[in-house]
Amino acid sequence: MEHITPIKEIDSIKDDFTIKVRIIHLWTQKSKFNAKETYSIEMILMDEEGRKIHASCVKKWFPKFKRYLKEDISIYVKKPNVAPNTLNFKFADPERKLNFYHDTTVKECENFSGSAHGFDFVDFNTIVSNNIMESKSFGRLFSSTYFDVSRLFINNDIDEITSYKNKLVSENGQQLSSSGIKMIASKQNTEHDDFLKNHMFSNIDDLFEPLEEKTVIIVGTVKGIRQNIRWYYLACSNCYKSAKEKESSTDKVDGSHEVAEIVTYKCSNPNCKNIKISVIPRFKIPLRVQDNTGTLTLTLFDQEAKKLFKYTAKELYDKNKKLGISLDLYPMELKVVVDKKLAIKIDITSYNVDNKINIYGIARLTENANIIDELEKKNLNSQHDNSDSFIIGSSDIASQETKVVKDSFSHTGENLTPCARDNSTATSPTKLFSTPTELKRNLATCIDLDEMENLSTSKTPRLSPPDE
Repeated sequence: MEHITPIKEIDSIKDDFTIKVRIIHLWTQKSKFNAKETYSIEMILMDEEGRKIHASCVKKWFPKFKRYLKEDISIYVKKPNVAPNTLNFKFADPERKLNFYHDTTVKECENFSGSAHGFDFVDFNTIVSNNIMESKSFGRLFSSTYFDVSRLFINNDIDEITSYKNKLVSENGQQLSSSGIKMIASKQNTEHDDFLKNHMFSNIDDLFEPLEEKTVIIVGTVKGIRQNIRWYYLACSNCYKSAKEKESSTDKVDGSHEVAEIVTYKCSNPNCKNIKISVIPRFKIPLRVQDNTGTLTLTLFDQEAKKLFKYTAKELYDKNKKLGISLDLYPMELKVVVDKKLAIKIDITSYNVDNKINIYGIARLTENANIIDELEKKNLNSQHDNSDSFIIGSSDIASQETKVVKDSFSHTGENLTPCARDNSTATSPTKLFSTPTELKRNLATCIDLDEMENLSTSKTPRLSPPDE
């Protein structure tokens, strides 16, 4: 047999070469002008070294080649025409593709020794860090099939799949059986348990002065986005920690001996092992969230933002940059979050407690109406249980005779004396205080320290607010 050229050595300067390949996938392309008419046969070819290239055969050459062009068949192809790969979505070699034309000859091959299906596994961390080579069949950062190109294998006894399974290692370091992949349970709780069972419900006003480390759930409505804080940050593509821009210089390659300023980045994570730092924009959106007790800024990061937006931070960043819009301005696409009611999980950390800082990130969120409804019912029931706690009666200021209803929650049994609001009136109306905190707050506004001391020496029962 004549000399075989591997795919890696294909050169557009040469037109007389032969490749030995396997058709690992084949599909038809419809005409742009007539959806019922087939325009071409498209193929992914793979040589014995495992390298792949995209090839096409247009309709006018079907009579010459169609009988040889079948999926999983190995063939010799002599004198294919090399053309640039101009497809927006590339399935193989990003630079070149092959066309079958009048000078091309094809014949079957019976001794192909390469892979049967052409699996080319990619590490998951490589996928999520967006470092995929252009020749790999990945687009945006989600797992998806491509209608014409993808093939699905379920429980097939294929050498490459078996080999890949054997490389997988469980969390305890034991090698997994080649007969199957161990399903490792997710460490994240179900949405139902996380929001309704595992954590305490809280109101926003309870978060203003954090007293202890804990995780709480709130229900609030997004009222807007703070405009004086950037909506994204540049993240190291390896570890997702923030990366800082730094300037450096190098000699220009044009031989002019001039210095060119270049922008590089430094990861803020000292443990990051990425030597050459590349960055990717990620969401960091300061949302103003409100419930019936107050409003607080909560930061929405990339992972949870994906639940609310159709676009990634990178897509919005690139769009604004291309249109010449300031990157400090919020993209219109983010406004869909305004007026959404959300259940939100918040971690109160030691940093919040030690520094008395009410700056929080959103650990998890959901728009699930059933979960939100259950949370609001629980909160309503809790408020109902605390109602009718304190009733303060009228007071005759002139005679210092006071009618007081005992606190139903008081452990001391002492009477509570109301404060006089207006010396011009003989009595003050009866008022209901729903919680001990509210009682203390209202009493504190109308009794100063001198009055407290006078009360202690008078015959009037001493004020003794109950514990919170």
